[in-house]
Amino acid sequence: MEAAKDKRQYQRVGFRRTVRVFPVLPSKSGNIYEVQKDSIWVQADNISEGGLLLATEQFSKSSLILKLNFEVGLDRMVEVYGKVIWVEGGRCGVRFLFADNELRKAVRGIARKADNA
Repeated sequence: MEAAKDKRQYQRVGFRRTVRVFPVLPSKSGNIYEVQKDSIWVQADNISEGGLLLATEQFSKSSLILKLNFEVGLDRMVEVYGKVIWVEGGRCGVRFLFADNELRKAVRGIARKADNA
């Protein structure tokens, strides 16, 4: 597990918040992806500018695309797409796809608050 830490591009910060997750699946034609209407609520464990860790057994394989909605501040919700990059022991790592500057700024703010706590 130490080797995984060495590969990380971004600092991880504790982030125990509930995340609303919508699976994104290929359409019947396979040409486009569709956000599913049914969502699940999952507990996040940590976050970085590049992704987050979810505590769930809902996903049994990597490569799934997810739409994630979660709060990063008081009344400040974000919506971001992510890809499950690993699944192990009731947890999964999600890498953000197309993370914008607002999300990155919010994560840096969470990290600063954690450092000052």
